[in-house]
Amino acid sequence: MDEHRHSRDNHHAPRPRKGYRVAFLLAFSAGLLAELLLFMHAQMREISMLLKDDFRIVVVRDGKSRETADAIGSALAALKGTQQAVYVPRQDRLARLKAEEPDLVASVLSPGSNPMPDTWEVSIAEEALGDLNAWTDAAWRISGVGDIKYKPLEAYAVMHSVFYGHLITLGLALAFLAFMIMTAMVLTHGHTPATLAATLVADRVWFLAGAGGAAVSCLAAYAVVYPVKYLSPVWVWPNPLLQAAVVLSGALLGWVLCQWKNVRS
Repeated sequence: MDEHRHSRDNHHAPRPRKGYRVAFLLAFSAGLLAELLLFMHAQMREISMLLKDDFRIVVVRDGKSRETADAIGSALAALKGTQQAVYVPRQDRLARLKAEEPDLVASVLSPGSNPMPDTWEVSIAEEALGDLNAWTDAAWRISGVGDIKYKPLEAYAVMHSVFYGHLITLGLALAFLAFMIMTAMVLTHGHTPATLAATLVADRVWFLAGAGGAAVSCLAAYAVVYPVKYLSPVWVWPNPLLQAAVVLSGALLGWVLCQWKNVRS
């Protein structure tokens, strides 16, 4: 009777959990978050580049000024934050308008007339966008400047896209730094290089579970964001090396979890 009772108790004893599924799910969750942030970073960087290339400040020459075009252009180029100041004479400005709106020009302007002023198209550096009023105030003080035109909302869009791109980069860098500190703390607790090499072979299933979860997160992120390709002409996928880094980090996460579990037990 005692022998039968012991065998029944042993039969119902719970089996120790391996934890592979936990490592897989944790790597999948962290990898999916990283993948989506990387996609957003790539999109924001592309959008900010497009906006910066399109954004221009148009400086109009004062028709009553006696300053030469070269002098005004040199003064604009010398302003802090100016990347380039391209002179567009009135003839070229009218030619552009005729190419863009031929019907409007034909119906409004009489043949031979040209009411367009001489202008400069100025592109400014990224750091100058944050204090655009300072640049325009300095430009107004240049002799020969009659007007300054730009799109304020487009300037705000450029600044916000650049800011959010840098914010995502900083967040990813801090998260990666915290993960590496955690990894170093776990692996240096009671381990030597020889034992770490041995545990890498012994606990390779955990390593593969983490790598599998991160790899699946890459596919899931691609499936989630792929419809954006049909909604917007701007479509940029993160660098493949970053995808490999996510998978490698997931594998390392699974292995570190196993080492932490062994230390705790």
